[in-house]
Amino acid sequence: MMTINRSGALRILGGAVAAPALVTGFPAVIRSQTLAPLRIGIIPVDVAANAYYAQDLGLFTKAGFAVEFQVMASGPVLAQAVAGGAIDIGISNVATLGNARLRGLPFRIIAPAAVVNPGQKPTDVVMVLQDSTITPGAGMNGKSIAINGLKDLQEIEARGFVDRFGGDSSTVKFVEVPFPAMGGALQEKRVDIIFPTEPFSTADTNVGKVIGDAFDGVGPHFLLLGWFASESWLASNAAAARKFVDAMRQASVWANAHQTDSAVMLSNHTKMPPEIASKIVRAVYGTALDPSLLTPVLNLGTRYGLISKPVPATDLIWKG
Repeated sequence: MMTINRSGALRILGGAVAAPALVTGFPAVIRSQTLAPLRIGIIPVDVAANAYYAQDLGLFTKAGFAVEFQVMASGPVLAQAVAGGAIDIGISNVATLGNARLRGLPFRIIAPAAVVNPGQKPTDVVMVLQDSTITPGAGMNGKSIAINGLKDLQEIEARGFVDRFGGDSSTVKFVEVPFPAMGGALQEKRVDIIFPTEPFSTADTNVGKVIGDAFDGVGPHFLLLGWFASESWLASNAAAARKFVDAMRQASVWANAHQTDSAVMLSNHTKMPPEIASKIVRAVYGTALDPSLLTPVLNLGTRYGLISKPVPATDLIWKG
């Protein structure tokens, strides 16, 4: 069995950000048709990869789209790109989109990406050094925790995790550290605890040990990421948005049932070696939007003051 080391994972992410989207070999007669351009902003990780699968399965071409993927680093960056009109559709978490709406950016989630389900093996974990005595809950009080983004979904997860297991998250120091750098920060003892996602959840086991499921900080069932667009774009492109939603639903159904095949596509798009793509914990994708999937994140975000006031889940879901 192949071991993923941290330097290897760094190379994976670097290749993913630099790599262009895979161009699949559709028949010339299909490619020659006039297709409508669709600019999709994506984070090159498995939890966002159902758009890659829709492309490789030919679902976007069947829907009449000539898709251009624009690779970006995070949900907030994608939100800025959608707001500025640089892309048509992006991907982000519920907390980012809720905050954006409160700032006057009327985004709507149109399709789910990864979801968290009861009993599902987590892509995101809580990790400490191999010889650490830190335990979940009170054992985390006063410690420094590395998260990918402040005042975002990861902070909600981390605060919720500390408090759920009997700790006091108000005593914790949160440090913003990119996912690829978390293992190094832990190894060098610049932080006490990290919250990595795949492939780093697997890669960082070379320096740390898992003490919990990061998703336990929110709950057993919620939307991890969603595809979104601006209300103005949706008003002018409702038919295109419906075709996108249908393509994503088909891709998600297929991907959930074909993880071996989708691992090959994931490898091609992100430049992750196939043996690594088949080793990591794989995402599960939602096939429909339900307000109850958004509520846990919105409620906790408001409780911790990371979302300034309540945002109804229905306000974030497109009803087209």
